[in-house]
Amino acid sequence: MAFFLVCLGAPRVWAGDGVAVVLSDRGGVYGEFFDALNAALAQSGVRRSVKLAGVAGQHLDGAELGNAALVLAVGVKAGQAVNHMELGVPVLHVLVPRQAYEHLEMGRRHGGQSAIYLDQPLSRQLGLMRLIMPGKHKVAVLVGPDSAAQQGHLRSAAAHQGLEVQTEQISNGADIVPVLNRLLPLSDMLWALPDSMVYTRETARPILLTTYRFRRPVFGFSQAYVAAGALAAVYSSPQHIARQVGDWLRAMPAGRVQLPAPQYPAYFNVAVNRSVARSLGLEVGDEHSLAEALAKGGDGE
Repeated sequence: MAFFLVCLGAPRVWAGDGVAVVLSDRGGVYGEFFDALNAALAQSGVRRSVKLAGVAGQHLDGAELGNAALVLAVGVKAGQAVNHMELGVPVLHVLVPRQAYEHLEMGRRHGGQSAIYLDQPLSRQLGLMRLIMPGKHKVAVLVGPDSAAQQGHLRSAAAHQGLEVQTEQISNGADIVPVLNRLLPLSDMLWALPDSMVYTRETARPILLTTYRFRRPVFGFSQAYVAAGALAAVYSSPQHIARQVGDWLRAMPAGRVQLPAPQYPAYFNVAVNRSVARSLGLEVGDEHSLAEALAKGGDGE
């Protein structure tokens, strides 16, 4: 897929080529991203200095970060650490959900910033539901404190694709199963959205067992949730995001840093739990074909 840089308003430009990377943690997905970014830049021949400047929670050298042309904050904790330093340097946030980035954006007073979100556009998620569940239109959604404000947007995005979203707000974890017992008989599927109250390690099992009892598939928000028992999800890996950042750096003129507008991942995969599909009697296409079909449809946002 092509990667387009779309800038809002007058672009802010900084001189220099150095990129200082701050990780939320040295290992895990953050370390995978850093390794993948270096590999992507080496493969594409991008000649920019990319240096690991530190890890959130450890000492960060303000002078080093302040002298960089760009700070790349990997994960929410890294974004918080960088923003608290008020460096006056442009910051690109990656591996952050859109909602988390918007909180970071409100808290920063000096220097421009932008993001490549971790979460997928709603239209892409809804497109996956349409591909896998043709002829089914009723989508149940549980929302909590983190996702309640999205309800109008969810309904609008779903209506655009001929789907009907019915939401129920959860005020505590004990409400989840009773609400599902009421909502699922009226729905064709459950759409799981990231929310710190609704979808946790403690609630995953009762949610998946309840939906299985009603024989309703769950469309998740991560590869891990599919492995746990959701039917399918569209997701972007650290390697996908690193590739997108590499595309952006390669497209920039030497000696200039021009931040893109905040945007969703350009590259993604589809995960399908075949055991769940068989148990529900669903014939689901292969992951590559599903991803290709979604890519052709565009993200719509």
